[in-house]
Amino acid sequence: MRFTHKTANKQNMLYDELTGIYNQQSFFECTSYMLEEHPDTSFCLIYWNIRKFRTTNDLFGWEAGDQILVQWAHTLQEVLKDELAVYGRLDHDNFLCCVTEDFIQNSDWTKLGEISYFTGETEYHFYSCCGLYRITDLTLPLSNMIDKARAAMETIKNNYMALYAWYDESMWNALLEEQRMNTEFKTAIAEKQFKVYYQPICRSSDGLITSAEALVRWVHPTKGMISPGTFIPLFEKNGFISILDRYVWDEVCAMQQSRLDQGLATVPVSVNVSRVEFYNPALCDDIRNIVKRHNLSPDLLKIEITESAYADNPVQVQEAVKKLHSYGFSVLMDDFGSGYSSLNMLKDLPIDVLKIDMRFLDNLDQSQKASIVLESIIRLAKWMKLSVVSEGVETKKEWDYLRSVECDAVQGYYFYRPMPQEEYIALLDKTAANSTNLLFHTSTEFDDSIMDIFNQTNTMESVLFYSMLGGMGLLEVCDGEIELIRVNNGYYETVYNTLPRERKILNRPFQEPERSFLIEQCRIAKDEAKIQQFQLHHRREDDTYVWLNVKLRHLGGSSHRSLFLFAIDNIEELKKAERERYVTNYSTVLLKLFDRVYHLDYAADTIELLHASGEDFIEPRTQYSSADFFKHLAEVTAPEDLEKLKIIKDKTLLDETLEKQHTNCLSIHYMFRGNVAVTDTTAHFFKADLPDGSEHYLCCVKKNV
Repeated sequence: MRFTHKTANKQNMLYDELTGIYNQQSFFECTSYMLEEHPDTSFCLIYWNIRKFRTTNDLFGWEAGDQILVQWAHTLQEVLKDELAVYGRLDHDNFLCCVTEDFIQNSDWTKLGEISYFTGETEYHFYSCCGLYRITDLTLPLSNMIDKARAAMETIKNNYMALYAWYDESMWNALLEEQRMNTEFKTAIAEKQFKVYYQPICRSSDGLITSAEALVRWVHPTKGMISPGTFIPLFEKNGFISILDRYVWDEVCAMQQSRLDQGLATVPVSVNVSRVEFYNPALCDDIRNIVKRHNLSPDLLKIEITESAYADNPVQVQEAVKKLHSYGFSVLMDDFGSGYSSLNMLKDLPIDVLKIDMRFLDNLDQSQKASIVLESIIRLAKWMKLSVVSEGVETKKEWDYLRSVECDAVQGYYFYRPMPQEEYIALLDKTAANSTNLLFHTSTEFDDSIMDIFNQTNTMESVLFYSMLGGMGLLEVCDGEIELIRVNNGYYETVYNTLPRERKILNRPFQEPERSFLIEQCRIAKDEAKIQQFQLHHRREDDTYVWLNVKLRHLGGSSHRSLFLFAIDNIEELKKAERERYVTNYSTVLLKLFDRVYHLDYAADTIELLHASGEDFIEPRTQYSSADFFKHLAEVTAPEDLEKLKIIKDKTLLDETLEKQHTNCLSIHYMFRGNVAVTDTTAHFFKADLPDGSEHYLCCVKKNV
């Protein structure tokens, strides 16, 4: 039963507004009174936390999350109604219970940690973890008892094989150490006890330094070096990680700015973003503002995220990566392969660089499977146009192997260990002086090789340009006009799938709306001094269209004339697959609500059955004439809905009608005549706008029960 203070006014007892069980204040009062009234009874304190509850809210929404909390509180009430116990909600997804030790020993109490949630006809399971504290000293403040139970829970929070943990004194010592670090944090920030270490990243082909990774170390004045594995998880829990991250970002940008101000060479540096940062809507703007404050180009600061961050917050991470890209930042996926969802992540998250988890390099000599997995990931990344960095390279043999499988870059102790900023700067200066071991970050100017291409000479550079696989070319922007100056053979193969006899596309101004769009992309590439990447629905000379992925770089020019180098890829098949994927995703979701889902193509006058849960007069995934479909529908449609059928047949009328509908849906009532029976049915017509600007029309059919 829920123990109640017998002298308390029941109307004044404070209950948790959401769940109806005791809130924190009432739990403290009633537990203290119960311990006083039963001094000879052995009690245990249980501290519960629901695992991954933020992810649950993201997947199902806050209302569903609240229902799960209410449901679990109801379970506590049912299980403990005949027990001597006090239970309540502490905050968020944390619950407390004080119950007799006999109950713990003689009941299957661990089942309390299993949570079931139903949505529609689907059942989802969630689990909690808990820490237990055996109450032996009644003079100890209840708040300390709760801290001890929480300390036990924290030891298994990320161990999904463990459901609970009993408290011991070593946990308390760890908790005291955490509190000391929390207390010392502000002083450590103010005194710059946190030091940025840099570990260079090298090109795998020759070992040249191409970039570096920034790592944080806590150099304590009395304790010495404190491991990031100790303080990072703590600061992620208490929110200090937000301050620490921005401190590191600012230190890195200050170093980069200092070198540029002195005219010294530098390379891009990647900084880590904690997984909890993705709950902060200001994350991307904070990064951009720090870079702007130091007058840096975004390509000098790269952003590293972990696979676990995506697993925890897939929606937030996707949105953040898109926004970072819009600001000009490159995004790296760190520790790839350390989680279980790696391949699913790759298809959804638009990252630029893959950093392979160093554990892939373990046992390469003994395990053929390890090498197969590693090579497959590198090949997959190449297909997806991602660069690959392999971490943890410690031997020349590992380096040679990675070069043989065409890994782009390497990082590890074989090349450089993480080093303090002073040593890193000295390394940059030393290698810059030797001019043999550093790829400098410099602005691009015209050089002889570019001029050779421009003038179509017979130099090696010019020959390579015209014979190079893939589409490349030179654009010129002059006085508000943009023209193609030079293109290689790969341009024609990419855009036209053939080599034309005559090259009629050169030295012609582009037409609207392509002209304005391309000029704007050129402006961005020039002003921000970075490679600009975008997709273009290009109109060919024969008035057909093709989807192209374009990378654009400013080469230089005069005050009114600018030259740009571009590379293009034909992504028509990718776009087609993307459109089909969106339609399939729409239909898969809708099929949970509807019996059949059709795709209407007004341009081709066809209809396709995407999914059906029962019989239909057309075959799935086969295109049929729209006229036949509407003719069949007219034969069974209710008389009062025949006027609506006229609207459905006309795309323009349908668009106008849907815009006026509050639900953006037009429904038609009819009787479906199956082989067995006649069924009362409703067809709902929707319009779906896809990200690439195309429109799709769906007809979703539901039997009326």
